[in-house]
Amino acid sequence: MIKKNNYIWNNWAGNQSCLSENYFEPETEEQIIEIVRFSGKNKKKIKVVGSGHSFSPIAVSNEILISLKNYRKLISVDKDTVTCQGGMYLYDLYDVLISNKLSFPDFGVINKQTVAGALAAGTHGSSLMHKSLSAQIEKLRIITASGDPVEITRETKWKIDDEEFNLWEAASFSLGSFGIVTEVTLKCDPIFYLKSEESVIDFDEYLKCMDDYAKRYEYFKAWWFPHTDKVYLFKAERIEEEQYHKKEQWIKYTEEQRKRDLQIDKLTSPLFIKSNDDSSLIPEINSFCLDYFFTPRTRIGNCFEILVHDETVPMVVSEYGLSMLDDNHKKALKKFRDILEQSQHKLHFPVDLRYTGAENSYLSPAYKQDTFYIGMCIREYGEEKIHPSMQLFFDVMKKYTACPSWGKLSDLSKSTCEKGFPGFENFKKLRNIIDPDRIFLNVFFEGIF
Repeated sequence: MIKKNNYIWNNWAGNQSCLSENYFEPETEEQIIEIVRFSGKNKKKIKVVGSGHSFSPIAVSNEILISLKNYRKLISVDKDTVTCQGGMYLYDLYDVLISNKLSFPDFGVINKQTVAGALAAGTHGSSLMHKSLSAQIEKLRIITASGDPVEITRETKWKIDDEEFNLWEAASFSLGSFGIVTEVTLKCDPIFYLKSEESVIDFDEYLKCMDDYAKRYEYFKAWWFPHTDKVYLFKAERIEEEQYHKKEQWIKYTEEQRKRDLQIDKLTSPLFIKSNDDSSLIPEINSFCLDYFFTPRTRIGNCFEILVHDETVPMVVSEYGLSMLDDNHKKALKKFRDILEQSQHKLHFPVDLRYTGAENSYLSPAYKQDTFYIGMCIREYGEEKIHPSMQLFFDVMKKYTACPSWGKLSDLSKSTCEKGFPGFENFKKLRNIIDPDRIFLNVFFEGIF
């Protein structure tokens, strides 16, 4: 086991860092248990760092940090489940699924997180017909604050006084605050194939048709390009495997478009760097990116090829989930557009617009309700201070009772959680019992829990 003292950790985006007294890279569950018991004995706080793809201080700790980068093995795979260690990276897990002709119903766009990290922070795709990745959890094995392993399934119940709780509903989306996930069993589907129709429409037209498209297409998302008043749509439907193997008959995706897609990060990164110093360039950059890279096309591929892609340009991201009742989500999006365009602030592309179906995890923004997500990013921005356009976003979202995504930047507070997450109090009750000495909380979470 690797151990380091006074270890400096930085997240992928470069906007979160800490100096930790003790840093560990365990290779066995026994070593993880040893670290947890050491922590309890010495009254030290523990956080697990995955790949650092969270943008909030969710994994920051000045006391004990654990990385599972050497605890990432595949344990088993069968016809409808896969079991792996918590530190396995999503891209490695996806390779296993592809080789076994398996998949999940939906995926987060990014594939560089660890499995445990992606589940803990609520990674999700874009489909009203599907839920977040956490909804695929069949079983979790967690090392709790006592150092004892606990296995949690969908049927695991805990009783507090006279009230019974389903522990899965808390542990499936726990922010790492229940303990250290050593093993995960996820339910799988057969691999499937998609046809993705991609096109550009006006922002106001998008507002009119967005929910209809989300109900019609199994997978639907959009990217809004601020200061252009244009939105790029992704509408994907399943096709038969036979159509996939004959995709050249259906595809409308030129070699020039392929070439530009491969160059996008290399060509746009210098533009983002320059725009962070001179925001007046942003409208022109957005127009160029839309016209040059995001031309209409029809792509065909397996679910991984269409729904997942590599992200290489560092960024800081904020995302909020909104109720769709009474068009609350549309009002919030329009208000953000209007205020942004009227302000002095500029925002480079893209603003990510996605949907997920209602689910049962207490801390999910989609708890018991279909949810629309608005996600914005500042690329090539690694500063700890909040960018002004992101603060503007926070301020608008608060007015519409939006629920922040935990792994992304927000103005998250205890009052926000109590108001926006109906399962928050139940989560706290269970969390306080499983970790009474609060060793899995850091400063960020102490003020909330």
